[in-house]
Amino acid sequence: MSVQFASLSPAAIALNRFGLGARPDDVAPGDPKRWLLDQFSRFEVRPTGFASLGDAGAVVERYRGQQQANRRMAKQEGATDAKIDLKAGRQDFRQDVQALYRAGVQARADSALATEAPFVERMANFWSNHFCISVDNAQVTAFAGAFERDAIRPHVLGKFSDMVLAAEQHPAMLIYLNQFRSIGPESQAAARQPDRKRGLNENLAREIMELHTLGV
Repeated sequence: MSVQFASLSPAAIALNRFGLGARPDDVAPGDPKRWLLDQFSRFEVRPTGFASLGDAGAVVERYRGQQQANRRMAKQEGATDAKIDLKAGRQDFRQDVQALYRAGVQARADSALATEAPFVERMANFWSNHFCISVDNAQVTAFAGAFERDAIRPHVLGKFSDMVLAAEQHPAMLIYLNQFRSIGPESQAAARQPDRKRGLNENLAREIMELHTLGV
């Protein structure tokens, strides 16, 4: 690796090692270090693609409300239509989620292609990977684009502590690591359903310590 980089010019290293590669019409920077530093003031936190993402929270809340109503109806004797509606609701939700996810992927690709701050875009990609979420869960998938837009990009040039708080408190992370199911056994929420065994969920706390901050 050292031999390879030794043969590259400082401009090539700046463009490729610290950026996203050169576009066909790019001119090699005469002062690579200054070119990188100047990008801090050019970085666009919410380019058009990210700014126009749909409201994932509204989509998820609408789905939950509809499915709860359908489940109540389905428990009634002979409620065949409600059972059909449950299945149809899941299918519609998956389609809405995939549309949100594709829009988020497109927003990231467009930003990478058009940005005048590829160095910072690369940093945003790094931190999105560090605070990674899985899209195996449809509700997490719905929030994936909003997670990068709201928790990562606004803090990529700021304090790490601010990014940690934004990432851990974002709906995508709370759903992904089951924090929304965490109920204190002596809490008011647990008291409302005494016959249902509820408890604390350690996933989020463990991941914060093991992956996001301190390490194993």
